[in-house]
Amino acid sequence: MNADPIAVQIAQAQSEYQRGNIPAARQLIEGLAKVHPDRADIRLAQGMIQMASGDLESALNSFTKSLEASPDSTDALGSAAFVCMNMRRFDDAEMYARRLTQIAPNNLRAFYLLSSSLRAQDRFDEALTMVDKALVIKPDDVDCLVLKARILKSLRMPALSIEIYRQAISIRPTPAAAVDLAKILLKESHPEAALDVLHGIEPYMSKEAVPHALFAESLAMMRQFDEADSRWKLASQLSPNKISVTQQRAKVEIATGRFEIAQRLLGDLINRGIDVPTSFQILTTARKMTEEDLPLIERMVEAGKSASLSPGELSELHYGLGKSFDDLKDYERAIGQFDLANQYCLEIYPLRRNFETSQLKSITDLMIASFTPDIIQKLTQDGLPSHLPLFVVGMMRSGTTLTETILSAHSKVVGGGEQSFWTERAIEFIHTDHQGLNYDHDTVLKFAADYLAFVDPHREDIHYFVDKNPANFDLAGSLHCALPNAKFVHLKRHPVDNLLSLWMTRMSGNVAYASKRENLVFAYREYLRLWKHWESVLPADRFATFNYEDLTGQPKATIDSMLDFLELDHEEACYSPEANIGTVLTPSVFQVRQPINIRSQQRWKNYEPWLGEFRELLDDI
Repeated sequence: MNADPIAVQIAQAQSEYQRGNIPAARQLIEGLAKVHPDRADIRLAQGMIQMASGDLESALNSFTKSLEASPDSTDALGSAAFVCMNMRRFDDAEMYARRLTQIAPNNLRAFYLLSSSLRAQDRFDEALTMVDKALVIKPDDVDCLVLKARILKSLRMPALSIEIYRQAISIRPTPAAAVDLAKILLKESHPEAALDVLHGIEPYMSKEAVPHALFAESLAMMRQFDEADSRWKLASQLSPNKISVTQQRAKVEIATGRFEIAQRLLGDLINRGIDVPTSFQILTTARKMTEEDLPLIERMVEAGKSASLSPGELSELHYGLGKSFDDLKDYERAIGQFDLANQYCLEIYPLRRNFETSQLKSITDLMIASFTPDIIQKLTQDGLPSHLPLFVVGMMRSGTTLTETILSAHSKVVGGGEQSFWTERAIEFIHTDHQGLNYDHDTVLKFAADYLAFVDPHREDIHYFVDKNPANFDLAGSLHCALPNAKFVHLKRHPVDNLLSLWMTRMSGNVAYASKRENLVFAYREYLRLWKHWESVLPADRFATFNYEDLTGQPKATIDSMLDFLELDHEEACYSPEANIGTVLTPSVFQVRQPINIRSQQRWKNYEPWLGEFRELLDDI
């Protein structure tokens, strides 16, 4: 049988393409396309060669023509989706990839491309479903595992993302995935683990590509400052974005308590007019602003009038200005700036715009119904015996960071920061079906063993590991039943002071009820409702409430009471938490470096004329 002469010429063009002779390949294939414009295989080969030449628009046109002639061509659909992704035409990429999944339901690439296109459109739940379908086809595909880890990160599930990244890297060490993993580990207060990951990939990278800033951040969090300084210098020399490196270093210096270095770095950027809104906002977290700063503050007010700033930059700038005017006791101007900052946050964060009070109420109802005294007595019989976890909980900005700093100063206690282990996994044991919200305690028990392994400091002298995630408060019943010997230190603060502090703090975008006063009031009342329930059903030797006002106004007596509750000896270090050298990654970083004081008590009185809906909570005290 004679070979198809056109197919032979296509093969010739492809051979030139594979040898790297792109001009010759392109000349051959374009000659064929002129003579046979409707032939699918010619158009497909033409598109491949155009794509290799970087001519994406022409490549997409060729793939489209190939599909007109052969609508079910898996190669053309996959290539068209890939090119659209690179052209940032994500909706078109989704269309081609979705068609490919329908034609070839066992095609790994189809689900990978579809998941990637959905992720690019911020449709993370759908993207996760599609990448999971790809992993059914090939469970150990590294590209799909990395994509899943990145989707989980976007869904604010860092602990699960860490697990998937580790799985991917164990199969094939990939520098980009390792860098992503190191960033998450640092954010989750695991600098030693981050450093191990970075050392593992350093031999595979060029000197210019080594993420020296992440090395420096890890070392600084471990208080190895001399080594960190060397890495910061390398990062500044080699990074294409020196400004970002400087701001990153400033944040790390603040987290480790080296405020003067951060102030110098940020002051230099501001004086040079470089990324001023972000630099200014970071600077205000590192010190108290004074009258001497008025020229700078007024300069920032003028900067806020610029039409060139994005909503994100404006939110940062107004938070910084609000903090500055609060420091200067100019409360009317301060609240005006905080109101603007929250207004811009509503533009930035869809979760806050779409917050529904009914969802939060349903979760509170479920927790109250799921944990009655009889149910708790039954469920705790299957719980794990460890006494290691110590959950510090409460409404955000209620004093949980200060409390962790106090307790982790004890020789028998390790501070773990805000661990997201349980809040991430809540979607697996609190879920919705046709009957509404349901709770699955068997799943919690399965996670409990993993959690204990996750927090174990591997030191026999340690009695407690502090997990200071305020949101664990909502899960206190679940955690008590799975870990009945664990203890809860609950912080409660004056409601209006608490909500004002939330209003004045640049919070993570996943705090859905922030940035609207009425939503904050609703969330606080749901918190109070659940607190009263936990107080009534959880054992008093496992769940204890301490008032922030007592902690800051009568620190020794309150700290003694905490230590007694935890059955710990009284140690002097606990009474001077400002000397605790641990890294602090929460917005309270500057406050907890100061001696315990009452300056944050009764702040609401300074803002009484502008409380708005917060005023309603004065009646609830």
